Amino acid sequence: MIRSLLISAAVLGSTVVVTAPTTTTQALDDTPWTLPSTPPRCTTTEADSGDVGHCLLVDYHDPVENGWGQPPAPGVGDGWSWNGYRYNGSPALEQWEAERITENTETVATLTPGRLETHVEAQALFEGFLREIAAKGYRVRDASGYGFRCTSGNGGWSCPSGDPDDLSNHAWGLAIDMNAGTNPIRNYTSQNGATACQTPMVTDMPKWLIETAEKWGLYWGGYGWNSGCADTSTQRTSVYRDPPHFEFRGTVEQARAIAAFNLGNDPDSTCFVTIDDDGEEADVCNWSGRPEADWRLPIDTGAPGGATAVMVNLTATEAAGPGFLTTEDCGPRTGERTTSALTFAAGDSRAVMAVVPIDDDGRFCVYRSTDVHSIVDVLGYIGADGEPLWFEPTTPARLTDSRTDGNCQPLQECRTGPVPDGSVQAVPTDDERPRIANLAVVGGTGPGFLQAGACDGVGDGATFSNLNYLDDAARSNLALIAGSDVGSCVYALTEAHVLVDELGALDSEVGYGWALEQPRRVLDTRECSDLWCDERPEAHTVIEVDLGTEAPGAAIAITATETAAPGFVTVGSCDAFDDVEAVPTSNLNHLEGQTATNLALVDLDDGRLCIYTLAAAQLIIDVQAELTAEHDAGLTPVTPSRVHDSRDA
Repeated sequence: MIRSLLISAAVLGSTVVVTAPTTTTQALDDTPWTLPSTPPRCTTTEADSGDVGHCLLVDYHDPVENGWGQPPAPGVGDGWSWNGYRYNGSPALEQWEAERITENTETVATLTPGRLETHVEAQALFEGFLREIAAKGYRVRDASGYGFRCTSGNGGWSCPSGDPDDLSNHAWGLAIDMNAGTNPIRNYTSQNGATACQTPMVTDMPKWLIETAEKWGLYWGGYGWNSGCADTSTQRTSVYRDPPHFEFRGTVEQARAIAAFNLGNDPDSTCFVTIDDDGEEADVCNWSGRPEADWRLPIDTGAPGGATAVMVNLTATEAAGPGFLTTEDCGPRTGERTTSALTFAAGDSRAVMAVVPIDDDGRFCVYRSTDVHSIVDVLGYIGADGEPLWFEPTTPARLTDSRTDGNCQPLQECRTGPVPDGSVQAVPTDDERPRIANLAVVGGTGPGFLQAGACDGVGDGATFSNLNYLDDAARSNLALIAGSDVGSCVYALTEAHVLVDELGALDSEVGYGWALEQPRRVLDTRECSDLWCDERPEAHTVIEVDLGTEAPGAAIAITATETAAPGFVTVGSCDAFDDVEAVPTSNLNHLEGQTATNLALVDLDDGRLCIYTLAAAQLIIDVQAELTAEHDAGLTPVTPSRVHDSRDA
């Protein structure tokens, strides 16, 4: 079953006019509406606009015709299980429920996560309605939505006909029943010469509640079925009233428009600009204030003239569940995504350096697989006009390790304890050139973050981060450390052991240029390929990987997942792993059970490298860029600047 992506509505193919919300101090009349009268029906134009608070949306077309999907024929074939009320969870419904049905992931009114199941495209309507009436003081004691069953008027809820036309709107997740105990379903008849429509019904629902439902496009069963009652003058000898029932009868497109209109006018909602799969901008809103799964947000990098790519620090934070971020072009998309720039766990805050091509407008897009905030800090531009620098790799050398006992190597800062809270610590280097280093934190007392850069550019006043960590986390990330005559430093927000491994320097005359490409996956040990077709790599495994290039170096994203124990992953020349018991540096650190990603800049030997894992783990490599001997595109470092933070939307 689709896990709820909170509440959102994309404006697809139409323009939604967002006006300022109106406020009122008038007290609500909570008198039960026992003799209701219907408002005028919405026109198609009104329904398509999303502004339906003054009319009744009643479209009697079949849900299939309205775009809600073709359900399985109830009870036909194998895989059906009847629980006395509905077929939910039957094997025959597995695909239907996975593709169409979702559930609330946050408490809505009094409904805890997972309590309310609805159609994924109608979720915003039902949850919006319930949130609003609860906020206005109506107590939602219970509510149920999706139930794969027929209407009782078609021979029983168990659907003996096997005809999808007999299904209730509950079977599409297009209806909810709320507070049935105080709103009984009854057949009212004419009495003492009065029409049935003049017989008061039993309900605790006031008029304002029903008007709120209609604002969200929902039809109230209290008006009655079988033509019902327009008002008390309607002549009926009997009317079947269903006051706990609310359902949506419009199209998918109308549901999106209604949700977008209401959310856009709600001062408590947050709206984002996203890019849809056609490459078009779409305004989306929700109440969580957090971008949702499958959204891709455009990032304006502020690139100078000539820039073709950007080096960034990408951070994911406040993740609703495990997932990944992918950097990509903002153009039209087809097919599944096969690479990732950053992986994270539920509730996680994790950062990674990435090298990303940009379009002519200096943009790229960030896609997320689950609800999560994203942050982008620009570290430098590739191909920019001016005086670019070239990457000169060096033999990895540890510059700082706060765990050392005093037996330090040349250039290494000796420490015997963790970097204290809010402390700036020097990183010794042999010259003032900018350099690329791998930062690692172990034994952190987080949550916290590291900054790396010129000593006068890190600390409380700086608005960027290179690495995020939690309590006892083992985290690593690549960093571009600016060159400075005041020296290089790291800053730790909260106490942590810090390790810094230099991987290379940026030079104005010698080194590699950059050849940019869209990310491509070259190794995934979870799948059988020419490089690996076995079980999970065991501890101390070395795998030779052919990147299929003639370039002398590459920028690669390394991911470790299904990790069996705390450990690290290192990439490099294959002859560096002749003694796997003495690998001196790491590119990626992880704990048991963690999924972690980091960028690495590596020299290649005829297009090949080796990857080593200290602990048993599945290993993934995605190529982000190639390093080339040609000086066509160099890197221009900049003072780190935050260009995107979805928490500030």
